[in-house]
Amino acid sequence: MRFSKLLLTSAMTLAVFTMAPGAQAAKRVHVSYNVAEGSSWDKGAKVFQKLVEERSNGDFKVSLHPNAAMAGGNDRVEMEMAQGGGIQFLIKSTTWMTGLDPKFQALGLPWLFPDHETANKVLDGPAGDALMKTLENRDLVGLAWGVNGFRQVTNSRLPITQPADFKNLKIRVPGIPLYLAIFKELGANPTTMSFSEVFTALQTGTVDGQENPMSLISSSRFYDVQKYMTIWNYSYDAIVFATGASFWKGLSPEDQKMFKDAAHEAMDAERKIVEEEDKILPAELEKAGMTVTNLTPEQLAVFQKTLQPVYAEYKEKLGADFVELFENGVKQAKN
Repeated sequence: MRFSKLLLTSAMTLAVFTMAPGAQAAKRVHVSYNVAEGSSWDKGAKVFQKLVEERSNGDFKVSLHPNAAMAGGNDRVEMEMAQGGGIQFLIKSTTWMTGLDPKFQALGLPWLFPDHETANKVLDGPAGDALMKTLENRDLVGLAWGVNGFRQVTNSRLPITQPADFKNLKIRVPGIPLYLAIFKELGANPTTMSFSEVFTALQTGTVDGQENPMSLISSSRFYDVQKYMTIWNYSYDAIVFATGASFWKGLSPEDQKMFKDAAHEAMDAERKIVEEEDKILPAELEKAGMTVTNLTPEQLAVFQKTLQPVYAEYKEKLGADFVELFENGVKQAKN
């Protein structure tokens, strides 16, 4: 807590707004995200930076901070700095947002979304708006949805094609009740740990496998320590482009619109990058030495049936009416 407060105080001491060189004053804003430079998040943030600086005619300057550099790489500190105003804009995975509100787990329900197009339509509609609204009680304002990707599973022992293949596999998952329940139901031994520890844990055999979107599997070089990857798109991982409520309330309506429009366009560009990566990464990962397995519809149906009890349990826990907003959105998107 002392470390968190120190970082927050230091950042706010630097001031939210700084003067740019030259005769004209410019307001500097910071965008933080705890993934690496060159990632889809970073590329989306660069689009935001360009749009804001162009459309504000230089009134705003945008600084980008991959790897949550302003927060020392600490997710919790990064979030607190955004809530407190030391960071003006934040890009965050919804798997992490579940710590703010468990309703964010709804997006990860097994096979809720069949594809990117459907997920985009649902999140950009009433269901996504309802989930974004939960941030208002956490001193944040959600501006736009992006995507981390559909989550796949890797391991070092065998190709996974049926639920029985998970038996006794030690799988690292995010510390979210839904994911722990999913892998327990499949017969695996799920465990949680900081993402920064995952590569070493895979390398030493502390865990047999992990699950993440393909872009992260590739950028983290998990192919160096994992032999097998199964593409099953079992869970959707969105990202949120958000801002601190105190910062947002201090903006003019015109600047709010400018920032929100830029965030939407940046996340639309980021989504397209991830969709393209999904097409090319399986071949690249095979070239890097992985055995990539694409499940057939028949194989997927077995997994879906196995996990139906978990889906039903979490639909009740999260609120049937709330989950049905997403289910109905999926149905409408298909029509």
